[in-house]
Amino acid sequence: MAEAFNRLPTPGSLKDATGNHGVGFQIVHFAEIAVVSPVFYWQWGSVLSNIRQIRAKWETPTIFENGIEEIVGCIWEMDVVSFEINAWKNTLLTGAGTPKERLSAYIERRLI
Repeated sequence: MAEAFNRLPTPGSLKDATGNHGVGFQIVHFAEIAVVSPVFYWQWGSVLSNIRQIRAKWETPTIFENGIEEIVGCIWEMDVVSFEINAWKNTLLTGAGTPKERLSAYIERRLI
């Protein structure tokens, strides 16, 4: 997780629709070839951005290096991405309640 934090842009405010809100999610996937970890963050209100994929060798699963730049994630990770998109859309983008209340509702959502 620390490696992801080091690579993310400086967060802004939830009320700032012109930048990065400092909210996102990370997937850690023990794939066939390595431990891969796509990291996503929300910016401009409704845009999902990602940093370059990070990956670790099976032998050292907590030491992450750069992965392949073009890769967003594998098919098994896309259910998580889809869930997060819908959770963000149905909480933060509704306009119901304060930004803090909407963020709490987003964080309380669970995939399982």
